[in-house]
Amino acid sequence: MKMAFDPQMLRPQVMDGEEGTSREKQQEGLKQLCQDFEAIFINSLFQEMRRTIPEGGLLGDSPGTELFQEMMDMEVAGEMSRTGGLGLAQGLYRQFLGAKVDDPQK
Repeated sequence: MKMAFDPQMLRPQVMDGEEGTSREKQQEGLKQLCQDFEAIFINSLFQEMRRTIPEGGLLGDSPGTELFQEMMDMEVAGEMSRTGGLGLAQGLYRQFLGAKVDDPQK
């Protein structure tokens, strides 16, 4: 499946004069979006890796097991993204902010 991805879709859209919107809130929202994107990417990696494992095994193959594995993969992917993950979220965040990638201050 081929997906078209436009990075501009991730940028928070802010209307001029909107109250309660600060630069910090925008940056936090952008950071969260980048982490969510990385979590989706990691989850898709998990799905592809699971396809390489032969069926059967200790727990067998049941709809409950499959559902549990999907839920566990989503949670682990989200936690990985929040704690550093693959570095994809951080790289995207820096790019969207226009910061240098090698700048340790950002």
